[in-house]
Amino acid sequence: MADMQFMAADEPGLGPNIRRYSIACGHGASSAVLLPGREPLADLVVLDLMLAGHHRRQRCQCVPSIPALTTDARA
Repeated sequence: MADMQFMAADEPGLGPNIRRYSIACGHGASSAVLLPGREPLADLVVLDLMLAGHHRRQRCQCVPSIPALTTDARA
């Protein structure tokens, strides 16, 4: 398994409460932009959703390290 990076950041240039997410490993990268909805999703919930698609598309089983989750993500 390769080391995976997870990034979550606000995108004020796209509008209020919009977040950009990306995950990347040695097999490839995936990204998503989430628009505000009725209830905000925690970053770790979005990560779970992104990992499922990333693993399917890249055919890898990489996971982010725990420090990356606790320093880059907000719940």
